Amino acid sequence: MKSFQVKAIDARGKNVNEVIFAESVDEMLQTIKSKSLFLVDYYETKSATKSISKLPVKSLVIFCRQLGTMIGAGIPIMQSLSMLLEKADSPKSKRIYRNVFEEVQKGNSLSAAMQIQEGVFPELLNNMIMAGELSGTLDLSLNRMAAHFEKEAKLRNKIRSASIYPSVLGVFSVAVVLALVTFVLPSITSMFPAERMPWTTTIILGFSDFLLSNWIVLVIGFVFLIITINLLLKIRDIRVQWDKFKLFMPIIGKLNQTIYSARAARSLSSLYSSGVQVLDMLETTGRVLGNVYLEDMFMEIIDKVSRGELISKSIAETGSFDPMLSSMIYVGEETGAIGDILDSTADYFDNEADSALQRMISLIEPMMIIVLGFVVGFIVLSIIQPIFQMYEIYQ
Repeated sequence: MKSFQVKAIDARGKNVNEVIFAESVDEMLQTIKSKSLFLVDYYETKSATKSISKLPVKSLVIFCRQLGTMIGAGIPIMQSLSMLLEKADSPKSKRIYRNVFEEVQKGNSLSAAMQIQEGVFPELLNNMIMAGELSGTLDLSLNRMAAHFEKEAKLRNKIRSASIYPSVLGVFSVAVVLALVTFVLPSITSMFPAERMPWTTTIILGFSDFLLSNWIVLVIGFVFLIITINLLLKIRDIRVQWDKFKLFMPIIGKLNQTIYSARAARSLSSLYSSGVQVLDMLETTGRVLGNVYLEDMFMEIIDKVSRGELISKSIAETGSFDPMLSSMIYVGEETGAIGDILDSTADYFDNEADSALQRMISLIEPMMIIVLGFVVGFIVLSIIQPIFQMYEIYQ
């Protein structure tokens, strides 16, 4: 998507300066024509922050909360952005805020200025701010997004915290096994004759020799495998199948469905409460979930809803979300309180995701300990058997 800075004149002869987003010049000209504007001049704008990665969730919370508070207090947008720029806590944030400030200073809206910073701000935030500008509730939209990102950060922290112990245990287990196999076992068994080695010890020694002789090849192969997987996942068809597998894989699939249900509910709630049109709300939600398969599912949902089908029924037919999500949306559609129900549903799924994470960890931990105990026991047996055999020989 390209952005064009346009100078035009409307039907009343007033000058119009705005940013139009389009895939090509022809599409931009069609947009100008549809708005009944007379084009004077245009140029394609380049993002000064195109090489910068997107803002972290913590920075997004600060940006939305502080800007929303200042605008709600009646401080003009330019002064608010200037104050935000002065308080930026990192060179990266300062550079981004400065570019947004300069774009607004040129006459662009806040949402257009943020969209020009390609990939820096989430699409959900851009759409929420655009809706807030149109409805005159920009401060409410910003505060609502601050709460949204706070809950999103809380969920991510829970997932990260829950995965720390199994990750540490897994790395430690592999390190212990490699140390035993490559250093401890060979030094102990080197004093025993090879023809009297039991089969368990022979297998472990063969594995040890293979690791020591080919460790460079194995490291290169592992790095090559990681790079290949990353490249393959950039192919859309493969990524769709992988993202679909994440939703339906044993044990973890249900957890992922719960997490994506929470994100979908919170996104739908935020967009609906800001007055975003239903089809735009569904399209944006599909793109911000971070799952290509679900994005395709939301395109099917949009098609069904545009033909008059209920949102709840369309979501239920995908089979990719927790059934509670479609049930609660149906209740909201029937009662007319879909925004409040979606918000409470997102909180419910956050708690469910936390409980599911704890259950999964409680299942994984003993399994890892059992596997580690079996492997270490096999190695210890491989060490002890030759010792006992030599003891019997010299008796």
